[in-house]
Amino acid sequence: MKEAIILAGGFGTRLAHIVSDVPKPMAPVCGRPFLRFILDDLQKKGIERVVLAVGYKQDVIRGYLGSGYRGMEILYSAENEPLFTGGAIKQAMGLCRGKQVLVVNGDTYFDVELSALERAANDHPGSIVLAAKRMYDFDRYGTLRLNGDRVTEFCEKAPCRDGLINGGVYVLPAEIFKEIGLSKFSFETQVLEPLAQTGRVFAVENGGYFIDIGVPEDYAAAQETLKELAKPNKAAFFDRDGTINVDVHYLHRPEDLRFIDGMPQFIKKWNDWGYKVIVVTNQAGIARGYYTEEDMRALHRYMNERLAEYGAHIDAFYFCPHHPDFTGPCHCRKPEPGMIEAAIREFDLDPAQCILFGDQPWDVEAGRRCGVWSIQIKYRQFEEQDDGAVNEK
Repeated sequence: MKEAIILAGGFGTRLAHIVSDVPKPMAPVCGRPFLRFILDDLQKKGIERVVLAVGYKQDVIRGYLGSGYRGMEILYSAENEPLFTGGAIKQAMGLCRGKQVLVVNGDTYFDVELSALERAANDHPGSIVLAAKRMYDFDRYGTLRLNGDRVTEFCEKAPCRDGLINGGVYVLPAEIFKEIGLSKFSFETQVLEPLAQTGRVFAVENGGYFIDIGVPEDYAAAQETLKELAKPNKAAFFDRDGTINVDVHYLHRPEDLRFIDGMPQFIKKWNDWGYKVIVVTNQAGIARGYYTEEDMRALHRYMNERLAEYGAHIDAFYFCPHHPDFTGPCHCRKPEPGMIEAAIREFDLDPAQCILFGDQPWDVEAGRRCGVWSIQIKYRQFEEQDDGAVNEK
């Protein structure tokens, strides 16, 4: 499961007197939009494509995120009028490709084990799986009534000493809305509750951290409890072709990947030292039509699978799909610093605590423009093309 929908179109009525100029998911928490905590968590857990269901003040979200974040593709499903939760999810599903989609609320951070949700969804095809959270001494949420892992009833809000609540994180089958002809409807009352009555809703209890910023007291609490996740990070940036792997002609096929000797072990050292490992790579082959962005993402997934054999991993891949001869000038093609600037912003990096390794002068120049200590490595190995020219990045 590589796709997620975030419901980010709410008005935030109960927070209006505190945060009035931005949509609720963009409310500032620890100096950054709350939405970033959700996106950071999704990226860390392997999500590659996010559809934001936006409505109220959507330009604020679009202007902040653009079309990508931490290497994830960002798309927008815009509500021209309120569609309610069901209509918003249904419309956003039209932009999704997979057989299963993760859906999360844009005002709730819930650190769930996605693999457990996926297993449950695979065990119960055609059903909805939700993440449940055990709470104590509360009256703000309704509770779940279960028979085993099957949800039999969504109970109304009432004082409760110990109970499971719906955490607002779901795995949905792609075809779930095929029988619903409506465009505006409530997901909770017109989808979840009827399906629970037919035995098609299942719950997986998760013990991860949970907070909903929908009310002022919890919004205030988030400023303290999420501090640890907002601390500045340090990173080791790597060029890809000729630095991590042998530079072959427009590498895009997994079977052509060959690591430079010792590089997986070198990456593991930076992992172990607590650095984010981030790849920044020019990929003119996309602009030239030799391969697609999805081909590139598939290659990067495979690269991480191979690195895992050495106990290493890459935290994020940033790639520039442009070439001035085909797409015009851009700010991300090295030596332009756009990819590194984006990573610094999205990972809360301190440039003074970062380092960059590359095999070309333009790699080093891009890093230096961002205040990152940059080293041009001496090892270079080229595969000659048929015409004897060195592969252009």
